[in-house]
Amino acid sequence: MSKFESQAFSISFSKSWLAPKHWGTWLVGGLIILLAYVPVKLRDKIAVAIANRIFKLKALKKRRAIADTNLQLCFPDMTAQQREQLMQKNMQIFAQLILGAGEMSVRSKRYLQNRIVVDGEENIQSILDNNENFIILLPHTYPVDFLGTYFCTRGHDMCTMFKKTGDPIVDWAMAKQRTRFGGVIFERNAGIKTLIKAVRAGFGCIYLPDEDFGPEASLMTPLFATKKATLPVLGKMTKLSGAKVVPIYAGYDSELHKVKLFIHPAMQDFPSKDVAQDTLRMNQEVEKLISRSPEQYMWTLKLLRTVEGSDKPRY
Repeated sequence: MSKFESQAFSISFSKSWLAPKHWGTWLVGGLIILLAYVPVKLRDKIAVAIANRIFKLKALKKRRAIADTNLQLCFPDMTAQQREQLMQKNMQIFAQLILGAGEMSVRSKRYLQNRIVVDGEENIQSILDNNENFIILLPHTYPVDFLGTYFCTRGHDMCTMFKKTGDPIVDWAMAKQRTRFGGVIFERNAGIKTLIKAVRAGFGCIYLPDEDFGPEASLMTPLFATKKATLPVLGKMTKLSGAKVVPIYAGYDSELHKVKLFIHPAMQDFPSKDVAQDTLRMNQEVEKLISRSPEQYMWTLKLLRTVEGSDKPRY
């Protein structure tokens, strides 16, 4: 991993973070760590109660509006009541994962492995057994960090990009958590080439395909009933790294009280020679994954900010 240290996200601790202005962050962090030891069934019940109580707070109005817009565009046949019910369940899952976020920082490897159940594990096992390069196509859901835990606790180093939150303590804690059992995370400005080099060196890559980075570098590509500004890079990454692309969806099963990974078969005949077709195929795979459990997806992200034929963002 030393060859990638210069591009890796810095996780150096700073004594300046101990200043009084940061005490609130440390207090919240300490509470999250304590909650990691609360029995999961009880913690999940508390999380649902909190989620139901704050669901319609004015402070969340903007995020609810973004989610509602995304759902209307993707699923025009969904009623307002169905959208609200979906987002309330989404909020409950978010709360359950937030209250359990400290687990990956302090709980044992065996404990974390037991927190995950897998559907379709055979679709990745043969790739691992043959030491083949692979890229995970992973849409944004709340338990996404558990995917890195799944691989790294089994001895398979992973790499991915990291987006700063704006709070250096939170960034430090998240980076430490995500690399606790191995792997490396890169700054966004390290670029796709760094990810490709890491995959060639034997790292599995976690690629989240669904953020909207604007029209300049994107293709307007169908997603459900709408079109989305989509980066057309997965085909290039796959070709240059010689990797197989394995679509995976990470959800939280509130009845089992466990994270559930749905591992789909590796994409066949990918990439092609047509960048637009490859980008469409990627979004089609994303659709299949999201359709497994739409209430798990991060609909509050500005996924559809770019409007085709307009310079004005949607929200």
